[in-house]
Amino acid sequence: MEVIEVTPNEYDNIIVKPHYCFNTGAFNSLNSNKCDEVYYLVFKDSKIRLGIILGRREKIAYSPFSAPFGGFEYLSKDIKLSQIDAAIESLNAWAISKKLQAIKIVLPPVFYNPNFLTKVTNCLYRAGYENSSLDINYQFQTNNFGKDYISTIWYNARKNLRRAIKSELTFEKLAQKEGEIAYSIISENRKQRGFPLRMQWAQVLETTTIIPADFFIVKKEAIIIAAAIVFHIAKDVVQVIYWGDLPAYSNFKTMNFLSYQIFKHYKEDGIKVIDIGPSTEDSVPNHGLCEFKESIGCNLSLKSGFYKNMDTCIS
Repeated sequence: MEVIEVTPNEYDNIIVKPHYCFNTGAFNSLNSNKCDEVYYLVFKDSKIRLGIILGRREKIAYSPFSAPFGGFEYLSKDIKLSQIDAAIESLNAWAISKKLQAIKIVLPPVFYNPNFLTKVTNCLYRAGYENSSLDINYQFQTNNFGKDYISTIWYNARKNLRRAIKSELTFEKLAQKEGEIAYSIISENRKQRGFPLRMQWAQVLETTTIIPADFFIVKKEAIIIAAAIVFHIAKDVVQVIYWGDLPAYSNFKTMNFLSYQIFKHYKEDGIKVIDIGPSTEDSVPNHGLCEFKESIGCNLSLKSGFYKNMDTCIS
């Protein structure tokens, strides 16, 4: 199978229906300053079968290089295991020709495309790619949000949500021009908890030119005490990019209230899945976050990272 390097625009004209926005030429071009070079590759035998976008830092190529996940895109859902095998073999040969030392690929959580991602996982494993991470992702299926939602969640979450509702909190969706208000609350949350934000507000705002975004706040009377930023990243799927509350007001159980209102909003909006993201870092769990996300009704799925040292491809 032939590897063809194309431009970002050519890539988007070929992969016209990527499964998630992080695999578009436009998104990766926007973030191209975060690596040394970006490669937009398509794989062709009798016709183009697959594509992948890689960012090089020094002598390692990453997919993604500036996103939660990346990996391959197919043009037709009847893609065969043998075609994926051939594409990976060609990718390895291409990497050697570029004098790359390694390739690292982080796949989406398997719920995004179970059949294809299962195929890719099998093919990468057989091609000698080693697991570099096995993160636990959390996502909420909005068909689980109904009149009996509160009775289905964990006892502590149920108790906390009822307390939040009695606290007379209010939930609002902001206009995009007001989005920095939500970002400032989240930034303060991270500052007080000692966790840095990876994206500055200017970067979030720039990303919204490519990816539709929603901004939400929670108020106690006139005081904003929690916020969320959510991206529309795939058909019927949104992803919580950032959320958080002001620790001084956590006794109102604002995160239980915020998550409940977000679930309600997107259920009414026709969204099928709300991706809350992983609560593991390099496979190591943050037990508190894991338990919180599961307690509010999230399902779990694996998000796998793979690594291949190109030296093992050279006989």
